[in-house]
Amino acid sequence: MKKRLFLWIGLSLITSLSLAGCQQKTLNSNAIPSNSTTSNSSSIEKEPMIIPENKATDSEYAFEFDSVTFSPSPTPSSGTNYYTPEEFAFTYKEVRDGEIYFDPATTGSQRILVIPVKFQDDATISSCRNYVGGCDKALTDIEKAFFGDPSYTGWESVSSYYYKSSYGKLKLQGRVTDWFTVDKTSRQINGLSTQIYADQSYYVLREAAKWYEQNYGDLEYYDQNDDGYVDAIWLVYDHRYTGSDIWWAYTFWDYQNTASGLKPYTYAWASVDFLYEGLYQQNGVAVADAHTFIHETGHVLSLDDYYNYDENSTYGAAGKIDMMDYNIGDHNAYSKMLLGWTMPKVVTGDTTITIAPFESSGDCILVRGDSTWNQTAMDEYLLIEFSTPTGLNYLDSLQPYTGGVQHFTESGIKIYHIDSRLGVFDYWGNLSYYTDTLIGEPSIVHSNTTQDRSTDEFLIHLLEATGTNTFQYGRSATNETLFQKGDTFTPSQFANFFANGTRFNDGTEIGYSITIDEITTNSATITFKKV
Repeated sequence: MKKRLFLWIGLSLITSLSLAGCQQKTLNSNAIPSNSTTSNSSSIEKEPMIIPENKATDSEYAFEFDSVTFSPSPTPSSGTNYYTPEEFAFTYKEVRDGEIYFDPATTGSQRILVIPVKFQDDATISSCRNYVGGCDKALTDIEKAFFGDPSYTGWESVSSYYYKSSYGKLKLQGRVTDWFTVDKTSRQINGLSTQIYADQSYYVLREAAKWYEQNYGDLEYYDQNDDGYVDAIWLVYDHRYTGSDIWWAYTFWDYQNTASGLKPYTYAWASVDFLYEGLYQQNGVAVADAHTFIHETGHVLSLDDYYNYDENSTYGAAGKIDMMDYNIGDHNAYSKMLLGWTMPKVVTGDTTITIAPFESSGDCILVRGDSTWNQTAMDEYLLIEFSTPTGLNYLDSLQPYTGGVQHFTESGIKIYHIDSRLGVFDYWGNLSYYTDTLIGEPSIVHSNTTQDRSTDEFLIHLLEATGTNTFQYGRSATNETLFQKGDTFTPSQFANFFANGTRFNDGTEIGYSITIDEITTNSATITFKKV
């Protein structure tokens, strides 16, 4: 669920804030375990936490970063007519910093604060009271879902997932507090009115931050760059989710907070019920499932949704098999370029390139035709990766996740058409012009929602090896979507996937054929020829 708006703050136009929500799912009540009481948050004493450098949190369940090791990609970074740049001309974070976002860092050690939330009508609306183990178990499972070792979850924790997905570049650390009980009922929160545009959860965010500082005393520990804003807060509320704006899962920014001192800003909000959405069990007991929390944390880190919000369209250009689409598997190469976790091998002429599995190596290939690539992730190009049902993709390849989408069970090549060009917009939100600079507070023009600025120009479109565009009818990617040994992409054969036929959306020629020469367990070899 997502909303776009345009705000006037002072003399500056702030464009395109997004209420980025998780893909809608149906919770199976069999996953929800019965009966317990809540913890008493009034008994808390101030206890500033200093998290050990090697751990995600300071608890017995903590994920330890040195339990996972990474090896450099075994493939060459450059060769005849291709190279890997040392760095981008500018980063996506620099683009976002020019707007009104105060995103947390996407590399290094980054702290997030997790506050479980209850309401004054807890006795009648609480979800976790009905779980086996009650709210005490839910509190422990929240900690496991965010900062625990994978062995304590049904898959990965938020911290272990992002450490692996980033190839060790991002260490998410933090703490889970006791239950915070806000001073209003859930009905009162839902009925709050707001100025201009805001979500009622703002109130809970601000009260939770005050409560935390009063009871723990170290809120500044979560403002690592000293910009006056808490880097990221997660609110896990004890109320069943319904799919309505507030009782759902989303990420937002408290841009209306004018209070002095350290302020909360970027935050995520989701029901405790999402903890057991995957129906995972150990010895007959439900264990934490972090899929939704991982997806929303992707928004906290600045990523957009890749599914279509338009209720009048079934077109899902990304094919659903992605963490920022249907909440499954690893992040794709485009997302990791935005977050600063990988650099592409860039094709400059006829060449043959070997790449390793993307989930373990970060290898990917960028094709821009004869036009000049602007040396950033914010441009238009083809992006290629070697997909395997291993690593972070493995569990979701074994069976469909909630919502019925299953990851690829076979290895193969993914070819994406990315249109991540930047644009400058006028007061009314209309595109004035595309740009390759940071001048004019630009933002990414396109999305995967057809009701946005163009129905034909998607942010990220996964091409289908069959040559038939089934995603426009709402279908999911399958093994047949992947390019295999002997398959070839040419602009003319796949013209129906592009708004301008054999040209990119910007009018320039795609300019290359792509042939899959060989695929083994550990590598894929691909040949590129100018056409």
